[in-house]
Amino acid sequence: MPVMRVPQVLIDRYRRLFRFYDRDGDGVHSLAQDFAPVARSIDARWQGRRPPFANLLQLLLDTYAHEQQRRDSDGNGVVTLREFVDSHQRVLAAYQANPEQARVFIERAAGGFFDVLDLDGDGVLELADLQAFAAAYGHPVEGIAANLAAMLGELGLPPERLPRAVFLTLLEQYWFDPSPTAPGRLLFGGLPLED
Repeated sequence: MPVMRVPQVLIDRYRRLFRFYDRDGDGVHSLAQDFAPVARSIDARWQGRRPPFANLLQLLLDTYAHEQQRRDSDGNGVVTLREFVDSHQRVLAAYQANPEQARVFIERAAGGFFDVLDLDGDGVLELADLQAFAAAYGHPVEGIAANLAAMLGELGLPPERLPRAVFLTLLEQYWFDPSPTAPGRLLFGGLPLED
């Protein structure tokens, strides 16, 4: 994959996402400290309900382990901010080389994660679903409603209900669209994730 210059606005977003995922706030990502507790929290929400995937906890743990390994370029078991940003540079290059293939992947991967968060299976994430996701990473949830309303408002949609297709569009914009007007730029807003 060719080396490319990533717009600073996207680097800033990747840094913000890194801080979101750094559940224990130690400046690195580890499976045991950051992602396994999240997987257990997400799985626990499904108690008494039928999850969209069999063996949900193991699926989440395996997915997080795969992503952690993909980003851990020196193989030391933790992912630094630099490794995290560099891994997104490769993903951005793949997206720019073949956007349609990337969208198919986003639909499968991020769409599957949407289904894991969508407890009632109606194809729409409620505010409570998003708050539970942020809380699993140890973040306060007070600012999420206003941030969600701002994003959806830019799209002309009512607040507090995030349809699957909109979720996928917002994620694609967050990861790949440096535009200052893309509603996806607001993802992970409303949370104290500043440097």
